[in-house]
Amino acid sequence: MFERLRIQNYCVFKDLEISGLGRINLIGGKNNSGKTSLLEAICLLAKAGNPQPLINALLLRGPDPGSSVAPQAQETLWKQLFYALDMSQAIEIEGHHAARGPLSLKITSERPQTTKLTFDNGVPSLPDLSSGLSLALRYSGPGGAQDEARISAREQGFDIQWPDTEAPFPAVLISSRTGNNQDDAKRLGQLRVRKQEQIILQALQSIEPRLQSIEANVASGAPMIWGDIGWPELAPLSTMGEGMTRIARLVLSIATSPGGVVLMDEIENGLHYSVQPNVWKAINTAAEQFDTQVFATTHSFECVQAAYKALGPNGFHYHRLSARRRNRRGEYIPNRFVTYEPEAIEAALKHHLEVR
Repeated sequence: MFERLRIQNYCVFKDLEISGLGRINLIGGKNNSGKTSLLEAICLLAKAGNPQPLINALLLRGPDPGSSVAPQAQETLWKQLFYALDMSQAIEIEGHHAARGPLSLKITSERPQTTKLTFDNGVPSLPDLSSGLSLALRYSGPGGAQDEARISAREQGFDIQWPDTEAPFPAVLISSRTGNNQDDAKRLGQLRVRKQEQIILQALQSIEPRLQSIEANVASGAPMIWGDIGWPELAPLSTMGEGMTRIARLVLSIATSPGGVVLMDEIENGLHYSVQPNVWKAINTAAEQFDTQVFATTHSFECVQAAYKALGPNGFHYHRLSARRRNRRGEYIPNRFVTYEPEAIEAALKHHLEVR
C-alpha cells in the first residue's frame, strides 16, 4: 500500500504532500479542490508511467474523443495538465509503497530538436513551434529501474511511445463519467475461473435482495453481466440501476487487483444513502481479502456517515482536500491534504460539522 505521496505541478497542485494513508481512504473537498486530479496522479504513478491515464484525463477535459487536435491547439492541450498552465516546471509524482519502496514519475514538455522549414516560391515560411510538442514521462521503479514514455498529439489522436513497462502492482481508476461493461464482464469471468464470484454476488445482493445469481455472457452481441432476479429471463445488470453497475465495477476492480490500488471518483453516485453502509462493508471485505488499497472521493456528508456506521472511526481513513485560496492579507494558501484522526471523525459527525 502507498504510505505517503507527493505531487508537484500537476493540475491544481503546486506542491501537495500526503501521509496518513490506510487501506480504505475516503477523500472529501469542495469543487476544484483537486479530488479527481489526485486520483489521476496516483494512477499515473501506480501504472509505471503508462501514458493511457494521462490521455484519459485529457479526453475528460477536452477535446472530445475522436475530434481533431490542430497543431496550434496542441500547446493548450498540454498546458491544462500543468500547475498555473506553466509547462516550464516539470510535473513530479513521488510515493513510498510499503512493499515496493520509493516510486517516482517526472513529466516534462519537450519540443523537437530539429524544425522542418517549408518554402513557398523560394521563401521560407515561419515554423509552427507548437507542432511536434510532446510530453516525456520518466519513471523510476522498484530497485531504481528506469523507463521513459512519450506522447505526441496529432490532428487525429495521439502518438504513444511506451516500453510497455510492467507496473509494480495492479491499478484501476474508475471515473464518475465513464465505464466499460465489457471490462466488467471480463473481470467477472476472471473471478469465476478462480471460483471467487461469490464476493461480488453478495455485494450486489446488499442493494438488490432479489438477485440470485450473476454471469457474464454475450447474448446481446458483446460481453455483459446478467443477473437472475426471478424474472422469466436473465436481466442485464444495467437494467437494475446505476448503483448496481457502480458497486459491481468497484468490487470487481478490487477483487481483480490483488495487492494493488483501486481509485473511484464520486463513489456515492447512483447509491441511495440507505444502502451505503452495506456498500462500505462490501468494499472493506473485498479490500481485506485481496489486499487492495482503495481511494474514493465524495461530495456527500451521508457517504462519510455511512463509512463511519459500517466500519467505525478506525476502519477507514478520512482525508479532506482544501482548495487553493487567498488569506486576509491577499496571500495564496496552497491546497492542503488533512487527515482526520478517528476521534475527530467521530466528533464531526456527531455534531454535524462540515467535513466535505
